[in-house]
Amino acid sequence: MRLIKTFLFLTLGASSSLAQAPETAAPAADRAKVSDEVRKLLTEARDMRVQHRYSDALAKLDEAEKLAPSLADIYALRGDIYLAPRRRDFDLALPQFEKASELEPQSPLPKFNLAEYYFVKHDFDTALKSFSKLTVDYPKLPMVIRHLVHYKRMLCELKLGHRPAAEQIVADNFTFMDDTPAYYFSKAALAFDLSDTAKANEWVQRGVAVFKGPNCEPYYDAFKELRWVPDMDLSKPKDQPKQP
Repeated sequence: MRLIKTFLFLTLGASSSLAQAPETAAPAADRAKVSDEVRKLLTEARDMRVQHRYSDALAKLDEAEKLAPSLADIYALRGDIYLAPRRRDFDLALPQFEKASELEPQSPLPKFNLAEYYFVKHDFDTALKSFSKLTVDYPKLPMVIRHLVHYKRMLCELKLGHRPAAEQIVADNFTFMDDTPAYYFSKAALAFDLSDTAKANEWVQRGVAVFKGPNCEPYYDAFKELRWVPDMDLSKPKDQPKQP
């Protein structure tokens, strides 16, 4: 689960892709109440999280919470830190995501975080139900988020042994002409599911060649969570894009 590079958290409010959708944004008045000091603390905590300075980041969040205890971003970021690969404190992460959801009940963002929590925990049945509910409750999610939600649904179906359902999600939602790498990484996932690593890696390389590495990272991170791939730098694709 990668908080910053997947831009799936409302850190500092309107910077999130989700915050651009009218149905998902927190009220402007609520966001305006966030002081410059709290914004600074959140920015510092976010940067420390990226640098794997988890204890320092948590300390910054504790300071921010004292100043703005009702700001959901604090709990979302704290939950992500607890869920980072080098920590995996599931028991500590869950209450943070639940608190964020309680504070912003109309936003899909905390609900995505909760679904992602179950995905990382490999509770694929609960994750699938949570991701699927997002598509029903928030049909107008921006494409960059909507595709990631459908992609996670597809991966859950695969891990649950429902390959036809996974293939149907891909057919219904993705094409190689999309503005996200969902199609390429879904094809890679279907190949990994058949233990065809060579074909899967070819699809990954195609996706990275077409899209910039940072756009592919949330998709590739899911493969790491599923133990299908090692860590890898996606910023410098070696192959030219190929038509699928």
